[in-house]
Amino acid sequence: MIRNTMIRRIQLAPIVLALGLVSGSAHAALQGRDLNGSVGSFEAYYDTDLNITWLANANVNGPMNWAAANTWAANLSFTNGISVYDNWRLPTALNQDGTGPCFGYNCTGSEMGHLFYSELGGTALQSILTSADPDLAKFTNLQATNYYWSGTEYAPNTGYAWRFYFGYGPQDAGTKGNGFYALAVSPGDVAAVPEAQTYALMLAGLGLIAWRARRRG
Repeated sequence: MIRNTMIRRIQLAPIVLALGLVSGSAHAALQGRDLNGSVGSFEAYYDTDLNITWLANANVNGPMNWAAANTWAANLSFTNGISVYDNWRLPTALNQDGTGPCFGYNCTGSEMGHLFYSELGGTALQSILTSADPDLAKFTNLQATNYYWSGTEYAPNTGYAWRFYFGYGPQDAGTKGNGFYALAVSPGDVAAVPEAQTYALMLAGLGLIAWRARRRG
């Protein structure tokens, strides 16, 4: 009985490993999302940590004041001919638990801080362009010499709003009339479709299960 149990565990080990790989791939931090029906390209990336979707193009219109940046994000719309993706906004500067905003460096609780430090491998006081993280290539036109607006007003003075600098990683506040860049984000997973490697691993795992079942039969 003990010997049969050990053999069964050995036989199941590769199956568990294959399924584990599928699970690991499915929970990658930034997952590509197709918004316009294009083949072989992603217009957005889903952040599984924060349950938000980032627009991949990090400089659509160039610098804008805060009001124009908010209007631009709110008017964004994509379609693949079937679904419409039009629920966009500027990132929040608040921490994920609703506290803050954090001022200065290593503000990993805000959405752009999390993107800079946790997802793209940024380091305080260094340009994001020095990061070796492969996820950096997923974003096009990411500006490292200017600020990006958040959608969060600066409470002590509503003539200011919070901003994030991808050059060195600080979060602070700036005058709303200034021209800064804008990243768009959408709540949740706007176009939940498993990536190609997830399908491949899933099929490999199911094939291995079928093969084991045939041998046992």
